[in-house]
Amino acid sequence: MSQELEIKRQLLPVQKKLIDETAPYIAIISGSRAGKTIGGALKALQFVTQYPGIYGIVTAPTYKMLQDATVPAYEKVFTRDVMFALNKTEMVADTLGGGKLFFRATTDPYKIRGITAGFFHMDEGADSPALAFKILQARLSQPGMPLQGWITTTPKGFNWVYHEFAAQKRANYAVLTACTADNCYLPDDYVDKLRESYTDEQFLLQELEGQFIEVGGHCPFDMKALNQMYQEAKDREELERELGFIYIYQKRQIAKRYVIGADAATGIGHDDSAFVVALVSPAGIEEVCSGRGKMSEAEFADILDKKSKEYNNAMVVVENAPVGKATLQTLEKLGSNIYKNKDKLGWPTVSTTKPLMVADLGDAVKDRSIVVHNLDIIEQFMSYIRDDKGKYHATGGAYDDYVSAFMLLIQGMKAIPVASAISITYGKTWRSA
Repeated sequence: MSQELEIKRQLLPVQKKLIDETAPYIAIISGSRAGKTIGGALKALQFVTQYPGIYGIVTAPTYKMLQDATVPAYEKVFTRDVMFALNKTEMVADTLGGGKLFFRATTDPYKIRGITAGFFHMDEGADSPALAFKILQARLSQPGMPLQGWITTTPKGFNWVYHEFAAQKRANYAVLTACTADNCYLPDDYVDKLRESYTDEQFLLQELEGQFIEVGGHCPFDMKALNQMYQEAKDREELERELGFIYIYQKRQIAKRYVIGADAATGIGHDDSAFVVALVSPAGIEEVCSGRGKMSEAEFADILDKKSKEYNNAMVVVENAPVGKATLQTLEKLGSNIYKNKDKLGWPTVSTTKPLMVADLGDAVKDRSIVVHNLDIIEQFMSYIRDDKGKYHATGGAYDDYVSAFMLLIQGMKAIPVASAISITYGKTWRSA
C-alpha cells in the first residue's frame, strides 16, 4: 500500500529498530518528542496489515492522555481503511482483516483483564503502574499471532521500567534508546530552546536525553535490594481485592501479631490515604494487606478499624499531624488499638524524627528484613528521594503515601515486644525515638 511505503521513507532510526525488533518485550526509552509514540503506532500498523484478525491493546496512564496523545497518534498513522471509526464509548476500533484495537487507561489495571491479544503497546509506560505491564504480558495468548509487547516512554526515575528493562540484560527483553535531538522533524531551534529553559541538569538528562536518573535528589534506599524485591513481587498474585483498591495477600493467622501503618489524607487533591498491614515476627516484616485511595479521614478510619479487628486487634499507627488528627479521633471513638507516644495519640513526625524513620526503613530494605507483595509500594520506594535541601519526598508527579505508611508501621513495631526479637535476629538494635 502506497501510504505504508511513504511512512517507511520517513521513519526515524529508533522507529525502524522498533518495527524490526523481534524480542517478546521491547522498550523505547527516549527523551520527549523523540518519535516514540508514533513509532509504537507504526509497529501496530505493521502487525494489523501482516496478521489479519489480530487483537491489540493500546494503553496510556489516563483516559485524558489516551484522548489527547495516544489515540491521535494512531489516527495519524492508520488510515480509515485500516482502522475504522473508534467507538469512543467502548474505546474499541475495528481494523482491517477483522482485528480490533482496544484503547485502555491503566488507572485500574484489572480492567485490562479478559482481553486476549496478539500484541500490546504501553504509551508513556513509566507513568503506568507495574501491575499493568504484568497483566498485559498475561494477555498475549492469541493463537497464530506474534505475541509481542512494547513500551514507549520517557524515563521516570528508577521505577519499574528501569528494573524490567535496564537493570540487567534479559533474554526476552530489548531496549532501544533515543534523544529528543534525534527527531529531525522537530523545528531547528526546538532542542536549543528547551536546553536553555531546563536549568535542572537532572531533569534535562531525563526529558531530552532519555536517561534514567533521580530528578531532584537521590533515593535513600538500596537500589539493588529494591530490584530484588521487585523481581520477587511481580510474580505474586493477591488472594482477593476489597472495594476495588484493597489488596489482600494473606489471611489472618491465629495468635500472630500484626501492625498497621497508615498515612491519612483529606480526600481532596493529589494525595491518597494509604495503609499497610504487616505480620511482624522474629523472621521480619511481611506485608499481608494494603490499599490506597481518595476518601475522607472518617472513611479511612473506618477501614483501619475494620482491618485492625480483622488482623488480631492490630496496632494502628497514624501520624499526629493536622491531616491525621480527624483519623485518630475517629479511631478513638471506635475503640481501636491506636499507637501512642508518651500518652498522646499517633506518631509525632517532626524534623528530628523524619530522618530516623527514613533510616529505619532504609535498613530494613537493605537487610531484606521486609517482604513486600504490592508492586505499587516498591515503586514508591524507588521514587522516594532526599533533595539538595535535605527534605524527603516523592520525585515530581509520584506518590509517597505508601512510603510514609511503611515508615509509620516500623515505628509502631518498635513499640511492641516482638521488636526486640527482630533486632537480635538481624544483628542490630532498632533505633528508638
